[in-house]
Amino acid sequence: MKKSIIYLLGIAVVIPAFMSCSDFLDQNPDLRTTLDSEEKIANILVSAYISGAGSYQLVAELSSDNVCDYGITKNYNQFYQDVYEWAEEVTSNNDAPRNIWSSNYNNIANANQALSAIEELGGPTTTRLKASKGEALICRAYSHFVLANMFCMPYNPATAGNCLGIPYMDHAETDLNPRYERGTLQEVYEMIGKDIEAGIPLIDDTAYSVPKYHFNYKAACCFASRYYLFMQDWDNAIKYATMALTSNPSSLLRDYSAIAALPNGTSRHQEYVNSASTANFLLQAATSNSGLLFDWYSTAGRYSHGKLQGIYETVQPKKGGPWGSSVTFKAPHAVLASSGKYVLPRTWRVFQYTDPVAGTGFNKAISVLFTSEEALLNRAEAYIMKMNEDPTALDKALEDINLYAANLFSAGFKSMTEASIIKWATETYPDYSELYVGKTSVSSPQTLNPKKKLHAAPYNTLEEGSPQESMLQALIFMRRYQFLHEGMRWFDTRRFGITVYRYLLDEDAETVVQITDQISDENGTANPRRALQLPADVIAAGLTPNSRK
Repeated sequence: MKKSIIYLLGIAVVIPAFMSCSDFLDQNPDLRTTLDSEEKIANILVSAYISGAGSYQLVAELSSDNVCDYGITKNYNQFYQDVYEWAEEVTSNNDAPRNIWSSNYNNIANANQALSAIEELGGPTTTRLKASKGEALICRAYSHFVLANMFCMPYNPATAGNCLGIPYMDHAETDLNPRYERGTLQEVYEMIGKDIEAGIPLIDDTAYSVPKYHFNYKAACCFASRYYLFMQDWDNAIKYATMALTSNPSSLLRDYSAIAALPNGTSRHQEYVNSASTANFLLQAATSNSGLLFDWYSTAGRYSHGKLQGIYETVQPKKGGPWGSSVTFKAPHAVLASSGKYVLPRTWRVFQYTDPVAGTGFNKAISVLFTSEEALLNRAEAYIMKMNEDPTALDKALEDINLYAANLFSAGFKSMTEASIIKWATETYPDYSELYVGKTSVSSPQTLNPKKKLHAAPYNTLEEGSPQESMLQALIFMRRYQFLHEGMRWFDTRRFGITVYRYLLDEDAETVVQITDQISDENGTANPRRALQLPADVIAAGLTPNSRK
């Protein structure tokens, strides 16, 4: 009897009534062929990436401060409302937290099956097996990283040892009735780091027919830089970002002129996720509605990125960004009149027909998971955090952010300096949003701005208006612009301790009628709602739920 079981945490395996337990166990897992060759092992790793439901981007974006409530006259449904309101339980949907959980553990299970099969073949004795092992380790690390950042509290070196983690699956499950513990967040991050360090040296881009849909070398290094940035390990964040960027970062910049040359709409989104772009390291094609929400469509227009954020905080802040107010973007944002959305080309929506005659099918969202822009911004942030100990860090950070920013504009850009950034930060600070709390009616929020108070350690110890704090604020603003619609802003509000408000807006899409809710961190302690609740069936199976009060 074969006992090799792929166990998906929290997902019940339904056995047809006519099939005996013995018959079921004698079936090959998932009806797959035995993994007894290099080719089969490489093929199973295709299933170690999100391709069906379970992408985190939509839930993360709707949880962040990149969206507001633009009123009941706009399109929405219960799922979008649940996510926007940080509900304990969220209505079922392809993008729902339950699918994020199950899909990532499914990816982990496939990676573990590949790793187990490699060992059964005698270990990574060939070039292709080494490459497959490296890919499997990075896939396993990445899925655990996503799960930890969606379902656990933000990582902080001082508290991670006391925070609940998620089960770290480091082997192919063979137990018919396995029992899992969550462990600590510190333990999870340590195991992610071990997989990253073991995996990257084995990555070989020549093993892939289409490298941009696999963890190629640049993508793996960019992921490592993100991981170490979140761990506040600045030196390793710099090291891996530099490995991703190579010695010639300019050669990896995005061609925004090519995007701008296309019609303002879907074509620009398609070009942004082009696998031929040197800026794109890793692409994802997921079953998701994020391409609808973050494009010209009216879908979920009630909870969207619209006029309030657009003109006060993100794409065209009235007080200007750290690069000044006279710049002209090569590929500016788009506003769809019927929805009021302020949209940047980030995610391409593709409709996949199951019945072309009937016109039925489902939405696929093509997005970019890792880019050269992220590597530049990751490295710049790490340099900023090293400014007090490294006299060269300021100039290095300025070099990276100026390289990033100059590529965005067709006119009006002047290189940012320490003085110009301090001036911008001083003029836009402080964030007066807290003055609105508890009020039932608020006039047009002229005091909303791109700069936010940072409540999480060590960022809350930086002196307001200092060169380091000003540089960091500029960097956070650039990250918000760069990752708009991609979910990264939620992760940044978590790790920096940025208060997330829920504004109910008037029909003009600009006047705040009421602040209906907020997530804020008091005294540097992260709010429990920074973490999603575990799926109900996972809790029922015995895993400790998150406390969200």
